[in-house]
Amino acid sequence: MSQRTSRAIKILGWTGAATLACSVAAAQNSAPPSIAEQLQAQYRVAKLTRDANGNVAVSEGTVLAIQKQGLMALPILHPLVPCASTYVKGKLEAPRFLCQMAIQAGTPNNESPFVNLAVGQKAVPASIAVDTKRDTVKFLVVACNPCNGDSDPPAYYKAEVDFRFPKGLLASGDASQVEDTVGEVLSIDSAGNAAPAQEAQAAPAQEPQSTPPPAASPAPAPAPDPVNIQQGQTIAEVEQALGKPVKIITLATKVIYVYRDLKITFRNGRVVNVQ
Repeated sequence: MSQRTSRAIKILGWTGAATLACSVAAAQNSAPPSIAEQLQAQYRVAKLTRDANGNVAVSEGTVLAIQKQGLMALPILHPLVPCASTYVKGKLEAPRFLCQMAIQAGTPNNESPFVNLAVGQKAVPASIAVDTKRDTVKFLVVACNPCNGDSDPPAYYKAEVDFRFPKGLLASGDASQVEDTVGEVLSIDSAGNAAPAQEAQAAPAQEPQSTPPPAASPAPAPAPDPVNIQQGQTIAEVEQALGKPVKIITLATKVIYVYRDLKITFRNGRVVNVQ
Protein backbone atom coordinates (compact mmCIF):
# COMPACT_ATOMS: atom_id res chain seq x y z
CA MET A 1 0.00 0.00 0.00
CA SER A 2 1.43 3.37 -1.02
CA GLN A 3 1.97 6.20 1.47
CA ARG A 4 -0.65 8.32 -0.38
CA THR A 5 -3.28 5.56 -0.11
CA SER A 6 -2.53 5.03 3.57
CA ARG A 7 -2.93 8.76 4.26
CA ALA A 8 -6.26 8.85 2.38
CA ILE A 9 -7.59 5.94 4.47
CA LYS A 10 -6.61 7.71 7.69
CA ILE A 11 -8.35 10.91 6.56
CA LEU A 12 -11.52 8.98 5.72
CA GLY A 13 -11.38 7.31 9.13
CA TRP A 14 -11.05 10.64 10.93
CA THR A 15 -13.90 12.12 8.87
CA GLY A 16 -16.19 9.20 9.69
CA ALA A 17 -15.40 9.44 13.41
CA ALA A 18 -16.09 13.19 13.41
CA THR A 19 -19.37 12.68 11.56
CA LEU A 20 -20.44 10.01 14.07
CA ALA A 21 -19.54 12.27 17.02
CA CYS A 22 -21.56 15.14 15.52
CA SER A 23 -24.53 12.83 14.97
CA VAL A 24 -24.42 11.63 18.60
CA ALA A 25 -24.16 15.23 19.87
CA ALA A 26 -27.10 16.29 17.70
CA ALA A 27 -29.19 13.39 19.00
CA GLN A 28 -28.37 14.38 22.58
CA ASN A 29 -29.24 18.02 21.95
CA SER A 30 -32.59 17.06 20.44
CA ALA A 31 -33.52 14.77 23.35
CA PRO A 32 -37.02 15.45 24.74
CA PRO A 33 -37.28 17.24 28.10
CA SER A 34 -37.09 15.05 31.18
CA ILE A 35 -39.90 14.58 33.69
CA ALA A 36 -38.07 16.94 36.07
CA GLU A 37 -37.78 19.65 33.38
CA GLN A 38 -41.46 19.32 32.47
CA LEU A 39 -42.53 19.61 36.12
CA GLN A 40 -40.28 22.64 36.66
CA ALA A 41 -41.91 24.31 33.66
CA GLN A 42 -45.39 23.58 35.04
CA TYR A 43 -44.72 24.38 38.72
CA ARG A 44 -42.66 27.50 39.35
CA VAL A 45 -40.60 27.01 42.55
CA ALA A 46 -40.90 29.86 45.08
CA LYS A 47 -38.02 31.91 46.42
CA LEU A 48 -37.57 31.86 50.20
CA THR A 49 -35.55 34.66 51.79
CA ARG A 50 -34.96 36.07 55.28
CA ASP A 51 -34.77 39.67 56.40
CA ALA A 52 -32.40 41.17 58.97
CA ASN A 53 -34.66 39.98 61.80
CA GLY A 54 -34.69 36.39 60.57
CA ASN A 55 -38.27 36.54 59.34
CA VAL A 56 -39.08 34.43 56.28
CA ALA A 57 -40.52 35.92 53.11
CA VAL A 58 -41.89 33.92 50.18
CA SER A 59 -41.99 35.37 46.68
CA GLU A 60 -43.11 34.10 43.28
CA GLY A 61 -43.98 30.42 42.99
CA THR A 62 -47.01 28.76 41.42
CA VAL A 63 -49.98 29.04 43.79
CA LEU A 64 -51.40 25.63 44.69
CA ALA A 65 -54.62 24.70 46.48
CA ILE A 66 -54.60 21.72 48.85
CA GLN A 67 -57.19 19.10 47.86
CA LYS A 68 -56.76 16.35 50.47
CA GLN A 69 -57.03 16.18 54.25
CA GLY A 70 -54.06 14.83 56.21
CA LEU A 71 -51.17 16.99 55.03
CA MET A 72 -49.01 17.50 58.13
CA ALA A 73 -46.77 20.58 58.31
CA LEU A 74 -44.14 22.16 60.55
CA PRO A 75 -43.40 25.85 61.20
CA ILE A 76 -40.95 26.88 58.51
CA LEU A 77 -38.24 27.85 61.02
CA HIS A 78 -38.38 24.42 62.69
CA PRO A 79 -34.86 22.93 62.35
CA LEU A 80 -36.05 19.49 61.20
CA VAL A 81 -37.39 18.38 57.83
CA PRO A 82 -41.15 17.67 57.92
CA CYS A 83 -42.32 14.06 57.92
CA ALA A 84 -43.52 13.22 54.43
CA SER A 85 -47.08 12.21 53.70
CA THR A 86 -47.34 9.56 50.98
CA TYR A 87 -49.80 9.63 48.09
CA VAL A 88 -50.29 6.31 46.34
CA LYS A 89 -53.26 4.85 44.42
CA GLY A 90 -55.49 7.82 45.22
CA LYS A 91 -54.91 7.74 48.99
CA LEU A 92 -52.98 10.25 51.10
CA GLU A 93 -51.25 8.37 53.91
CA ALA A 94 -50.13 10.14 57.09
CA PRO A 95 -46.40 10.39 57.89
CA ARG A 96 -44.82 7.48 59.72
CA PHE A 97 -45.44 7.46 63.45
CA LEU A 98 -41.73 7.04 64.33
CA CYS A 99 -40.89 10.16 62.31
CA GLN A 100 -43.58 12.14 64.13
CA MET A 101 -42.27 10.96 67.51
CA ALA A 102 -38.68 11.87 66.59
CA ILE A 103 -39.67 15.40 65.60
CA GLN A 104 -41.79 15.88 68.71
CA ALA A 105 -38.90 14.64 70.90
CA GLY A 106 -36.62 17.23 69.27
CA THR A 107 -39.06 20.09 69.93
CA PRO A 108 -38.66 22.24 73.12
CA ASN A 109 -40.93 21.12 75.99
CA ASN A 110 -41.76 18.01 73.94
CA GLU A 111 -44.77 19.83 72.52
CA SER A 112 -46.35 18.82 69.22
CA PRO A 113 -45.20 21.27 66.53
CA PHE A 114 -47.43 19.83 63.80
CA VAL A 115 -50.12 21.76 61.93
CA ASN A 116 -52.72 20.03 59.75
CA LEU A 117 -53.21 21.97 56.50
CA ALA A 118 -56.84 22.41 55.53
CA VAL A 119 -58.43 21.60 52.18
CA GLY A 120 -58.48 24.75 50.06
CA GLN A 121 -55.50 26.29 51.85
CA LYS A 122 -52.97 27.90 49.49
CA ALA A 123 -49.33 26.88 49.23
CA VAL A 124 -46.35 27.27 46.88
CA PRO A 125 -43.73 24.66 45.89
CA ALA A 126 -40.33 25.14 47.57
CA SER A 127 -38.63 22.19 45.85
CA ILE A 128 -39.45 19.32 43.49
CA ALA A 129 -37.36 16.13 43.40
CA VAL A 130 -37.79 13.33 40.84
CA ASP A 131 -36.40 9.83 41.50
CA THR A 132 -36.85 7.73 38.35
CA LYS A 133 -35.27 4.65 39.99
CA ARG A 134 -37.81 4.58 42.83
CA ASP A 135 -40.62 6.08 40.71
CA THR A 136 -41.31 8.85 43.22
CA VAL A 137 -41.81 12.60 42.93
CA LYS A 138 -41.32 14.61 46.12
CA PHE A 139 -42.94 18.02 46.61
CA LEU A 140 -41.86 20.30 49.47
CA VAL A 141 -44.51 23.02 49.75
CA VAL A 142 -44.83 26.13 51.91
CA ALA A 143 -48.26 27.22 53.13
CA CYS A 144 -48.58 30.81 54.30
CA ASN A 145 -51.37 32.85 55.79
CA PRO A 146 -50.52 35.84 53.52
CA CYS A 147 -51.24 33.47 50.59
CA ASN A 148 -54.63 32.84 52.17
CA GLY A 149 -55.57 36.48 52.77
CA ASP A 150 -54.27 36.75 56.35
CA SER A 151 -50.98 38.60 56.89
CA ASP A 152 -51.08 39.62 60.56
CA PRO A 153 -48.75 38.21 61.69
CA PRO A 154 -47.17 36.35 58.73
CA ALA A 155 -46.75 32.63 59.40
CA TYR A 156 -45.36 29.93 57.14
CA TYR A 157 -45.54 26.14 57.34
CA LYS A 158 -43.62 23.50 55.41
CA ALA A 159 -45.00 20.12 54.37
CA GLU A 160 -43.78 17.29 52.17
CA VAL A 161 -45.66 14.88 49.91
CA ASP A 162 -44.14 11.80 48.27
CA PHE A 163 -46.06 10.80 45.15
CA ARG A 164 -45.48 7.14 44.23
CA PHE A 165 -46.06 5.87 40.70
CA PRO A 166 -46.16 2.48 38.94
CA LYS A 167 -42.77 1.07 38.08
CA GLY A 168 -41.30 2.56 34.91
CA LEU A 169 -43.79 5.43 34.58
CA LEU A 170 -41.25 8.19 35.26
CA ALA A 171 -38.80 6.66 32.80
CA SER A 172 -41.40 7.01 30.01
CA GLY A 173 -40.79 10.78 29.85
CA ASP A 174 -44.51 11.67 29.80
CA ALA A 175 -45.34 14.09 32.64
CA SER A 176 -49.07 14.36 31.91
CA GLN A 177 -50.05 11.49 34.24
CA VAL A 178 -47.65 12.78 36.90
CA GLU A 179 -49.24 16.24 36.78
CA ASP A 180 -52.75 14.75 36.93
CA THR A 181 -51.79 12.76 40.04
CA VAL A 182 -50.11 15.74 41.72
CA GLY A 183 -53.23 17.79 40.98
CA GLU A 184 -55.32 15.38 43.07
CA VAL A 185 -53.46 16.65 46.15
CA LEU A 186 -52.01 20.00 45.05
CA SER A 187 -54.05 21.56 42.27
CA ILE A 188 -52.88 24.70 40.50
CA ASP A 189 -55.00 27.63 41.68
CA SER A 190 -55.88 29.37 38.39
CA ALA A 191 -57.39 32.43 40.09
CA GLY A 192 -54.40 32.94 42.37
CA ASN A 193 -51.92 32.66 39.51
CA ALA A 194 -53.87 34.62 36.88
CA ALA A 195 -54.93 37.63 38.96
CA PRO A 196 -51.48 39.23 39.40
CA ALA A 197 -50.64 38.81 35.72
CA GLN A 198 -53.97 40.21 34.56
CA GLU A 199 -53.65 43.17 36.91
CA ALA A 200 -50.19 43.86 35.51
CA GLN A 201 -51.58 43.89 31.97
CA ALA A 202 -54.30 46.44 32.74
CA ALA A 203 -52.80 49.87 31.94
CA PRO A 204 -53.67 52.84 34.16
CA ALA A 205 -55.86 55.62 32.80
CA GLN A 206 -53.99 58.54 31.28
CA GLU A 207 -54.07 61.90 32.99
CA PRO A 208 -55.69 64.67 30.91
CA GLN A 209 -53.17 66.97 29.27
CA SER A 210 -53.65 70.66 30.12
CA THR A 211 -53.47 73.14 27.23
CA PRO A 212 -53.39 76.91 27.23
CA PRO A 213 -56.83 78.56 27.23
CA PRO A 214 -59.13 78.90 25.48
CA ALA A 215 -58.60 75.40 24.07
CA ALA A 216 -60.30 72.68 26.13
CA SER A 217 -58.24 69.97 27.78
CA PRO A 218 -58.45 66.63 25.99
CA ALA A 219 -60.47 63.93 27.71
CA PRO A 220 -58.44 61.31 29.57
CA ALA A 221 -57.78 58.13 27.64
CA PRO A 222 -59.87 55.25 28.99
CA ALA A 223 -58.03 52.33 30.55
CA PRO A 224 -58.17 49.17 28.45
CA ASP A 225 -60.34 46.36 29.76
CA PRO A 226 -58.37 43.65 31.59
CA VAL A 227 -57.74 40.57 29.47
CA ASN A 228 -59.57 37.56 30.89
CA ILE A 229 -58.19 34.17 29.83
CA GLN A 230 -60.32 31.22 30.90
CA GLN A 231 -59.97 27.47 30.85
CA GLY A 232 -61.31 25.88 27.69
CA GLN A 233 -60.38 28.73 25.34
CA THR A 234 -58.60 27.77 22.13
CA ILE A 235 -55.12 28.81 21.05
CA ALA A 236 -56.64 31.07 18.39
CA GLU A 237 -58.82 32.84 20.97
CA VAL A 238 -55.84 33.42 23.25
CA GLU A 239 -53.70 34.78 20.40
CA GLN A 240 -56.55 37.08 19.38
CA ALA A 241 -56.72 38.48 22.94
CA LEU A 242 -53.01 38.62 23.77
CA GLY A 243 -51.15 38.35 20.48
CA LYS A 244 -48.21 36.05 19.84
CA PRO A 245 -46.31 34.84 22.95
CA VAL A 246 -42.69 35.66 23.70
CA LYS A 247 -41.91 31.95 23.84
CA ILE A 248 -43.65 28.64 23.07
CA ILE A 249 -42.72 25.46 25.00
CA THR A 250 -43.88 22.07 23.74
CA LEU A 251 -43.93 19.33 26.41
CA ALA A 252 -45.35 15.93 25.45
CA THR A 253 -49.13 16.44 25.29
CA LYS A 254 -49.02 20.12 26.28
CA VAL A 255 -48.10 23.45 24.78
CA ILE A 256 -47.12 26.38 27.03
CA TYR A 257 -47.40 30.00 25.83
CA VAL A 258 -45.07 32.33 27.76
CA TYR A 259 -45.94 36.04 27.75
CA ARG A 260 -44.12 38.82 29.63
CA ASP A 261 -46.25 38.47 32.78
CA LEU A 262 -48.31 35.39 31.98
CA LYS A 263 -47.92 31.68 31.29
CA ILE A 264 -50.76 29.72 29.66
CA THR A 265 -50.85 25.92 29.34
CA PHE A 266 -52.84 24.23 26.56
CA ARG A 267 -53.76 20.58 26.29
CA ASN A 268 -55.38 19.31 23.12
CA GLY A 269 -55.48 22.89 21.85
CA ARG A 270 -57.44 24.33 24.81
CA VAL A 271 -56.45 26.25 27.94
CA VAL A 272 -56.06 24.08 31.06
CA ASN A 273 -54.04 26.42 33.27
CA VAL A 274 -53.21 30.14 33.56
CA GLN A 275 -50.36 31.45 35.73
